[in-house]
Amino acid sequence: MLKNNTFIIFTLAFISISAYSQNITEKGIATVELGRFTCRDGKPTDIEKNLEALKKAKLSAWSNFISTLPGDRASIYYSRENEFLVNIDEYISDYVILTNDCSKKERSFSITIRASINESKFINSLVSKNPSSPKIDLQGQGIVVLVVPRKTSEALSFDEKVTKQSLSQNNLSANEVMLIDDNSVSISESSSERKSVTTGGSKSIKATKRSYVIGDLNDASVQINSILNPLGMRTFTAARLESLAKRSGYNEFLKEVLDQYSGKSGEYGANISPQKQDDIVNMIIDVGQGRLNYFLLGTVDTSLPRVDPDTGAFKSDVLVNIQLFKIDDFFGAEPIASVGPEIMTAFGETDVLSEKAALKKAFSEATNSLILKL
Repeated sequence: MLKNNTFIIFTLAFISISAYSQNITEKGIATVELGRFTCRDGKPTDIEKNLEALKKAKLSAWSNFISTLPGDRASIYYSRENEFLVNIDEYISDYVILTNDCSKKERSFSITIRASINESKFINSLVSKNPSSPKIDLQGQGIVVLVVPRKTSEALSFDEKVTKQSLSQNNLSANEVMLIDDNSVSISESSSERKSVTTGGSKSIKATKRSYVIGDLNDASVQINSILNPLGMRTFTAARLESLAKRSGYNEFLKEVLDQYSGKSGEYGANISPQKQDDIVNMIIDVGQGRLNYFLLGTVDTSLPRVDPDTGAFKSDVLVNIQLFKIDDFFGAEPIASVGPEIMTAFGETDVLSEKAALKKAFSEATNSLILKL
């Protein structure tokens, strides 16, 4: 088999997500001086001042958005910042004016907007036009991915264990005095008691034990294909890997891996055990025969959606923790890039849409970050 044809296995456990652009909502605030102009009906008499304030508010919202970028993307953006600022209206798809205030006394006009930024378009432009992007021919190549989406189903916490100790000591002292004279004998006694108590102890508490619900595996390939097919990459399912590995004498592995990631089994805190990870690497080496060269492994954990007070939309957070390995016949899995632990946030009109948007964003950004790091 030709070693020039690098094959890809994608064993992706990911929620099915419809393909739509992800918009990020940010607030923008701006104030402009009116100069020789004044106010009328709550607005500057000079429309150019209104437009100037709106432009500055857009730039303010854009600045807030850029401040959330991870380090690798931020460095690329700032190297091309002028290019994006000139074309800022291509990325701000919509805006809503929240407040405006035209003050005759202060001779100023202030405005607050809520801008919708097309994050998908921005990321695509950032990565595709990046001169430092890897010049690798990805046609027909691949990467091994076992990325598991999870949602917390139970969190078992433990009360503090307290051990108390005390030490009590009693000390008694007595004195006797005898007085004798010619006519009588008298005896006087005195005693005193001292008591000391020493207390102390220790306390311990166990870490919270979490259980997870695993996402739908059947819809996983839809999302991964939509990201990787434009790059000319091929996919290979986990079931296919498991089936071929069984022919070589390996046992089934998917159920055990998912049980470990859900917290049902294993001793590594709802994580894959090093032994099971090594077993999968050996399968890739044996089944691939030198054609399976990469392995992407990790988890994507979603939070319960909540209402964002600023926008009124539903908001979901996703915790991403993914590593990319290079497969070597002798050294096994060598880590070459990683993303996380990192939290990503997305919005949606409903709780379901915000959760799906967050998952899509998490996987898309994690994949792009890994490519940039190669």
